[in-house]
Amino acid sequence: MKRSDHRATYWPLLALLAFLTASTSTSAGEVVELDDISVHVEWNSTDTDYGIQFFWDSDGFTRMRVSNESGKTVLDVKTKKNVRAQGLTEGFFESVEPPSAVLSMEQFFERFPEGVYTFRGKGTEGEKLEGETEFTHTLPAPPANLSPTGGEIVSADGFLAGFDPVTEDTEGNALDIEYYVLVLEKLDDEPILQVFEVILPPTQTSIAIPGEFLEPDTEYKLEIIAQEESGNRTITETGGFSTDDAS
Repeated sequence: MKRSDHRATYWPLLALLAFLTASTSTSAGEVVELDDISVHVEWNSTDTDYGIQFFWDSDGFTRMRVSNESGKTVLDVKTKKNVRAQGLTEGFFESVEPPSAVLSMEQFFERFPEGVYTFRGKGTEGEKLEGETEFTHTLPAPPANLSPTGGEIVSADGFLAGFDPVTEDTEGNALDIEYYVLVLEKLDDEPILQVFEVILPPTQTSIAIPGEFLEPDTEYKLEIIAQEESGNRTITETGGFSTDDAS
């Protein structure tokens, strides 16, 4: 499993909010505005790779097409047979993330130009689904001074994890962070992958990691995700650090 796969779990919360506020009465030919859509970049500054992600939510769709600023289709999702009869409610797609040695950031941005990306689809009742979102190349600067650091030994009874606030983009311009995501991952994924994950407001840059999650003499890594208002996010990771033996 790719490490970033479980990040898609943020979207069901947004999907639920959209569902609770959406109208459930539609008819064929009616135009329904898609409020919950996103096209954004995820940049791992530690692994130096980039990816583009698409997300949308609806009460139900059988077809969705996404076009860029030039009107060129960049994503086209069609349901077939029993899936078409049932309908889908949301879509989340994440691109391959080649390292910068294979695809530079400049080449990546040339491949995916800034501008308005348009969503056009068909609902399960024959209604037309439409929406637009702004895609930008603005990326938060990498989160810095993560603690604990790689190679450090921390208490298995709990410790404070933190990082410096992100106040600028990669060009040095002032930037407002929408939220942070702090992820603590056990490096040995046997018998299961164990992850402690929490969303932090932009004013909070540290949190106490509870001993209930931790195991003695075990290696972990810390990951901080900084997301700005367009949905673009930058990731920084630490090397592995360990808990003490708690003896």
